[in-house]
Amino acid sequence: MDVKELRHTIDDFGRAMEIIRRKSGTDADLTEPARAEMAFFGLYIIIDEGSFNEEELVIIEEATGFKVNRDHWNEVMELGRVDSEENYLSQPPYTFTVMVDIDNALHEEGQERVAYNAAYEVYKALGEYLVNIKGFTDEKRQLKMLRFFELTEKYRQENTKDEEQIVDPSKKGVQAPKKS
Repeated sequence: MDVKELRHTIDDFGRAMEIIRRKSGTDADLTEPARAEMAFFGLYIIIDEGSFNEEELVIIEEATGFKVNRDHWNEVMELGRVDSEENYLSQPPYTFTVMVDIDNALHEEGQERVAYNAAYEVYKALGEYLVNIKGFTDEKRQLKMLRFFELTEKYRQENTKDEEQIVDPSKKGVQAPKKS
């Protein structure tokens, strides 16, 4: 996948967020916050001990469609909680909390849960791109991505109604074991 394909995937997700907004009847913009959160996720992946590669930041901006204001870098870092891994992993992105709520609503209507998995796939595509951008798998980045998905999956497990029907997106088609 190249940056243009990644941007197309993220744009498709943004269109889905707009449909969700309209169907839910909310006035709140879900698309731009989702783009910002994906950019912050990208920053979380690429920042190593406070530094990053400017070219990779440009790629994140191009892929997500979210421009990072370099004139207010400290505020950006604080807003995105990417100033430290501990801070970033203190809570899942709002996008994932919304997707869990949507999945709960879908389940109540007798429909399949698809929202969380859609967000997972978009974040996974962005994360894998950044993990492998150097031409090899950067193990530090890969571990950061795995910790991020552990956080979102834990949130989903704790906030999903009727948990036995959750499908782990990393094991497509395989039903998660029931909790006892």
